[in-house]
Amino acid sequence: MKLAAVSTMVGYTISALMATVGILVLTGVLMTDGMTTQPRVIFGIVLVLYSVYRFLMTRARTRQEEGPDE
Repeated sequence: MKLAAVSTMVGYTISALMATVGILVLTGVLMTDGMTTQPRVIFGIVLVLYSVYRFLMTRARTRQEEGPDE
């Protein structure tokens, strides 16, 4: 397996994990002790947005490595 393929899989995996954790934080399953609602929601949103960013950057890098579709 090529290093680029491993890097792509790691990027997508981290993106999925961060989205999952972000959703769990937003729903209150994680980080309920000692934290008020507002910081918890902000942290959850940041995690979800970062996972979207990570997904898009991994996808863009993969498409760039594949070359133009000519």
